[in-house]
Amino acid sequence: MVPFGEEHAAGYDAQFAKMSAVRDGLQLCARLALSSLPETASLLCVGAGTGTEVLTLAAANPGWRFCLVEPAPAMLKIARQRLEAEGLTGRCTFHEGYLETLAGDEIFDGATALLVSHFLTDAAGRRDFFSAIAGRLASGGILVNADLSADRDGPGFAALMDIWLAAMQLCDMPADKAAAYREAFGRDFAAHPPHEVEAMIQYAGFGQPQQIFQGMLIRAWTARKP
Repeated sequence: MVPFGEEHAAGYDAQFAKMSAVRDGLQLCARLALSSLPETASLLCVGAGTGTEVLTLAAANPGWRFCLVEPAPAMLKIARQRLEAEGLTGRCTFHEGYLETLAGDEIFDGATALLVSHFLTDAAGRRDFFSAIAGRLASGGILVNADLSADRDGPGFAALMDIWLAAMQLCDMPADKAAAYREAFGRDFAAHPPHEVEAMIQYAGFGQPQQIFQGMLIRAWTARKP
């Protein structure tokens, strides 16, 4: 995965503001899936981006602590600024880098990985990613994972992709880039079908994942570490 640069990070939230209904639905489902964690839970946020899920979860759970793991310095800088503005940095630690470079042996009660693993284009790399998260969770820990996912051989895929591309154009993607995006789906980022993503998560040491959300090509699952 290549970390996002400063220009991309600066415009990331504004770029997808017109799809805020999808973002908010995903955030709500993540919050509900994690709601059984203890009042003093510690949460690992892998690929924390600009901190959106931390802002949402921290507001709803005043006793939770968060570890934000993000390889893009520009994204992590924005996350820190947003959390500081809300007075939340005292409940957060920030790690610039990938999960495998996170020092220490802290074990977390829950984890989020929202729109991260689809940047790993091979199945082995994605299984390793989920295994690394599982290794950082306590027994009974809860994972919420969201990715782009679709059965490209399914009869409804072309129509679903058309709707997704309409959404991308709503978010200011030039019309002439739509065809290129269609070709990039499954090449520049993974496009494993839902059952394969679920199998990767389960292979990594989690119980059977349950899909909790779909917004066009974005799907989210929750799974518990036995």
